[in-house]
Amino acid sequence: LVVSEVAFACILLVGAGLLIRSFLRVLDVNLGFQPERAAALRIDPSFQIPGFAQQNSFIDDVLNRARSVPGIVAAGITDVLPLRDDRSWSVAAVGQVYGKSHPPPEPYIRVVTDGYFAAAGIPLRLGRTFTGSDRASSQRVVVINETLARTLWPGQNPLGQMVATDGGRRVVGVVADVRHTALEAAGGPEMYLPMRQTGDYAAMQLVVRTALPPDNLATGIRTALRPIDPNLPVREFVTFQDLVDRAVSPRRFLVLLLAGFAAFALILASLGIYAVISFSVSQRVQEIGIRMALGASATDLQRRIVLRTLGLAALGLALGMAGSRVLSSALGSLLFGITTGDPVTFIEVGTLLIAVAAIAGYIPAWKASRIDPMVALRSN
Repeated sequence: LVVSEVAFACILLVGAGLLIRSFLRVLDVNLGFQPERAAALRIDPSFQIPGFAQQNSFIDDVLNRARSVPGIVAAGITDVLPLRDDRSWSVAAVGQVYGKSHPPPEPYIRVVTDGYFAAAGIPLRLGRTFTGSDRASSQRVVVINETLARTLWPGQNPLGQMVATDGGRRVVGVVADVRHTALEAAGGPEMYLPMRQTGDYAAMQLVVRTALPPDNLATGIRTALRPIDPNLPVREFVTFQDLVDRAVSPRRFLVLLLAGFAAFALILASLGIYAVISFSVSQRVQEIGIRMALGASATDLQRRIVLRTLGLAALGLALGMAGSRVLSSALGSLLFGITTGDPVTFIEVGTLLIAVAAIAGYIPAWKASRIDPMVALRSN
């Protein structure tokens, strides 16, 4: 019983330990943006915007009013939020030849305004981000991320280069990679277009960075934007931390489920070891009495019982470790940043089970060492 309980508990604990360590690695990745104190509010206008002039006027009004709300330190507009929707285009660098063996990359496309990078907390690596002067009448520009810069111009300075997109655009800035699809997936190539120079977007998300808890500003933002359009369907207020939490929620559920089973198995194993060893001690009361009558000390008795318990636990642990090593391969697709044979997890689980076995065995050993030899010798 002790061996089997320890073995099964070991298998569950190793599986839970691997998933927990993997989950912590996921939470520790560099997202490329800063979700703390950032939030977004969908602000699709209720009226049609016929041209760039009216579009830019609407954008200017929204940004000016949003930035005037107390507590907001940065504001910008985007068509796609991180860890939500994605779309991609084929983008070629001007002057480069592509073919079947060397096709042009297909980066994710984002349409944003000035202030978006600061509001989302996306670091600038080279050049500049968009400004309010990047309009339909000005030079057509684009900002790319580090991965696309390396893909299109490896070993070269991307600033000033041209991409053959939307009639040709000049690269004016390079920003950090953002994990847009999942926390576990590295950021792919990305290209940002200035919203004031294009109408190719399906939604408008006002992104703000605040000095206060973002949830407290939702009402203030809605109030500030109401004069623009009384019917403005401002909805779907979401914090960036909510986006991150939703992205990891399936993994979190799996971790909690397996961790619960593992904790239950650990409790059963500790109670089982205690019960079995206690029963074993009760069957040896006369033997214990004789040993004590012949001069055995309480420490010797405790040591004998605990060592026997640890021997059984060690055998169960060896079987459990072998089974865990085989069965953990099934978790390979769910792990991130660690391997199925992660030594830290196996060492921690082994140490925990040995400690639990030692405690569960010591309690009946301590009780046995307190038995009166005369009482023990008289027992049937």
